[in-house]
Amino acid sequence: MRTSIWTFFLSILLASCRPHAGGGGNADPRASASNDNAYCIGDTTVQRPDPGSLVREYLSRDGRGEFLAHSAFWLSATECAGEGTDYARVVSSYVLDSLGFHGDTARFLVTYQVLGDLEQGDTGFVPRSQSVADTFVLVHRRWGWRIIGQHDLPTLLPEAAKAQWKLTSVDLSRLDSAARAAGRGRGA
Repeated sequence: MRTSIWTFFLSILLASCRPHAGGGGNADPRASASNDNAYCIGDTTVQRPDPGSLVREYLSRDGRGEFLAHSAFWLSATECAGEGTDYARVVSSYVLDSLGFHGDTARFLVTYQVLGDLEQGDTGFVPRSQSVADTFVLVHRRWGWRIIGQHDLPTLLPEAAKAQWKLTSVDLSRLDSAARAAGRGRGA
């Protein structure tokens, strides 16, 4: 009888240590690769040894409108950063500042001078002049640095917006006016 009681308590103890179906426990969430994880990891064949260069290249490509369509760079530079949208913003400029490094993580602050929003359909360009700060977090993986977090809102410079977004003549006038106002605000 004593053996049965000890066996019962031991089985209860062991069962309470196993991870539950909903996650939890001591299971390593990276241990099982799924299709979602494969998508999040992206292209690991491209080595990115410098986080500052990676962010600068990302901003340049984004400003040119590259992320409005499929981008091989996007897949090799980001990790679970989101997907495209029917919405974008137009900026007159941006400034990149390093917030520092800690272990395998680097942080950069990007301050955008936003001119307005682009929306698919009849809305087109909607002026909205403001300064917006966004923090880019990068992690170092065995295949190099990757941008993590939600950076799926295309952020275009005015010429890219004009070339790659369907804008009416009224939208173009509003965009040009917003750009001129931003230029006067900077003392240009």
